[in-house]
Amino acid sequence: MKNMNHFGKRLAVGKLFRSLFAVSLVAILSACGGGGGSAGSTGGSGSAGSGGTVTNNGSIQLTLVDQVGVPTNLISGSGGLLAKALVLTSSGAPAGAGVLVTFSLDTAIATLSATTGTALTGSDGIATMGLKAGVGTGAGTLTASAVAVGTTAITKSVTFEVKASVNATPTSIKFSSAVPADTSIVIKGAGGNGRSEVAILTFTVADKTDLGISNVKVNFSVPTGTPVVLGATSGITDPSGKVTVAVNSGDTPVSVAVTATVDGTAIFTKSDTVAVTTGLPSASRFSIGPEKTNIEGINHLGVQDKISAYLADANGGVVADGVPIVFTTDGGAIIGDEGTKATARCLTKNGTCSVVWVSQAPFRSVVTIIATTTNGTETLQQSTYIVNSTSHGAIVGLPASWTFSSCVAKLFDVTVVDENGYPMPVDTTITVTGTNVSGSVLSNKVPPPKTTAQSGTAHTITLTPTAGCVAGTGKALIELKTPLGDTTVTSVNIIYP
Repeated sequence: MKNMNHFGKRLAVGKLFRSLFAVSLVAILSACGGGGGSAGSTGGSGSAGSGGTVTNNGSIQLTLVDQVGVPTNLISGSGGLLAKALVLTSSGAPAGAGVLVTFSLDTAIATLSATTGTALTGSDGIATMGLKAGVGTGAGTLTASAVAVGTTAITKSVTFEVKASVNATPTSIKFSSAVPADTSIVIKGAGGNGRSEVAILTFTVADKTDLGISNVKVNFSVPTGTPVVLGATSGITDPSGKVTVAVNSGDTPVSVAVTATVDGTAIFTKSDTVAVTTGLPSASRFSIGPEKTNIEGINHLGVQDKISAYLADANGGVVADGVPIVFTTDGGAIIGDEGTKATARCLTKNGTCSVVWVSQAPFRSVVTIIATTTNGTETLQQSTYIVNSTSHGAIVGLPASWTFSSCVAKLFDVTVVDENGYPMPVDTTITVTGTNVSGSVLSNKVPPPKTTAQSGTAHTITLTPTAGCVAGTGKALIELKTPLGDTTVTSVNIIYP
């Protein structure tokens, strides 16, 4: 029994010792900030402010209050808010005076009272900064940054909203933006890829502090008889004070400005001018043509010629960019988009586009090229021609020989043709040399053909005898030389009796 009492006493003493140790441990942990949580945590988060978890670098608590000190994150009217940044050390205590705090915004809808965006903490560890409405309305973020301990910066952010007060009075309306940005749309029915038949105009209603006002009715109008259709005659401004109206094109080119008026007031403004242009492609305004009407392509592969198409609407306005024009040919081949793509088509830019024709089989003396497009209701076609010449030819009208019986210069009217009876390639030169005669040619170059008919070009060759016309024989050599360097020489026997 004595042993049991002795054991009980020792047990009681042990329990007491453990209890005292536990209490001491809790006290130590609390002083060190450990245990059940951070002893330095001094705030939560809300719509108007945010506290931060204390770290080895400290923390910042950032709060927004109105002019009477009530927490809020709403800037309404010209009053503005006051941002309070409480800088705490790693122990959770205020950092004291002299800590530089930098404030920054992610938007232009608000401005800071100090242009530098910086302020020093007071003895209470708080730095303040004024926050006022800037340009426009909406939501933004304010961030405060400081170095409380060591060299590592600590930051904290809060969100805020800028809008006009509920009972704000409209004092202005302004035109804000347009889509498309150049306010140019196409005639009704001419829309497509990259072409719009509708312009969206945006206006903003503001109060005397230039803040947008919501729930304001705005009326829209255009001059009577203007061939456009408004999507609505009125609209209500959104929370940022903006309201939009659609302008739909008609079937006539026109320029128009939309008038926006604040309902029940004399406050109004006009939009930028909306231009309704560019109608559907018209068959009477469709043209194509080659850069060179004659090429040296029968005896040479890969000779190129540029074929251009021009397209406008019925009113003479060029069609919108991106209208496809497809080309076909009965000779050679077509490379699309100015010879850059393996297609036989091009897309208009400023009302025109071009492809490249290339010489290859099948070889034809007259090549027909057809361009095709559509205006959505009918197919439009135009054609053009290229005279495709051989590289060798003949001079028709020259005798095989000529006798200078009177020792007087002789003129020969001749026709120059290629091997198929068509004109030689443009700029083929004609020259005369001789052993006992001199000569000249008018004209000494082949001009562009004026027709696709099987005919050559007319020239006059003059052969002039040598002085004295000494009896004997010789030769006059007339050479045709094409732009690609091929030559054909015709000889005339010259006789002096």
